[in-house]
Amino acid sequence: METSDEKDSTFNEKQSIETIKAAIATSKRTFLDDGILLIIWGLGLFVSNFWNFYKSDVLTAWWFRNMMDFLQIALGVGVIGLTIYFIFFRRKKVTTFAAISTRYVWIGVILAHNITVIITKSVLNEINFTLLQPLQMVLIGFALFITGGIYRYYLLVAGGFVMWIAASIAANYDLNNQYLIRSIAEFICFIIPGYLMIRSKKRI
Repeated sequence: METSDEKDSTFNEKQSIETIKAAIATSKRTFLDDGILLIIWGLGLFVSNFWNFYKSDVLTAWWFRNMMDFLQIALGVGVIGLTIYFIFFRRKKVTTFAAISTRYVWIGVILAHNITVIITKSVLNEINFTLLQPLQMVLIGFALFITGGIYRYYLLVAGGFVMWIAASIAANYDLNNQYLIRSIAEFICFIIPGYLMIRSKKRI
């Protein structure tokens, strides 16, 4: 006859197994969600910067410019809304250390960028976007590098290096060409790794 200690031991074993399974499932879901977020943010940034390059380089009709500017705003709102949904409202049984860490990394980068804008304006008495674009790319590269290290996903680490190289190249060009360089870098560093993250997790 099974004693109460044996029953407790069996129960604790089952509970531990279920907890481990839940943690693994959550980790996979987090990885998948972050892949989707990379694609969402990558598309938003890519479209925005490529459009800024295109409208400065190619003569377009006023109605087309107005339509694209409106779509750009709508895209930005959509990206922020989906990000809030994935981070705060998508149900997860276990919140992983990686998810919490990357959240703070990207929030820190956004805050650092805004502080950089404030400092630049106070020193130069104007907002120098030609200077800020490469600096922002450096911060994004840093966030990609750290995120890749946290997840042990070295394609994102490589993406950080690609963004840093793109920032170094962009610093030698005018603002219009910086938009083009940045849009290409964002496609490579966000959309491609995000797609591969989703694909790898769907196979598991």
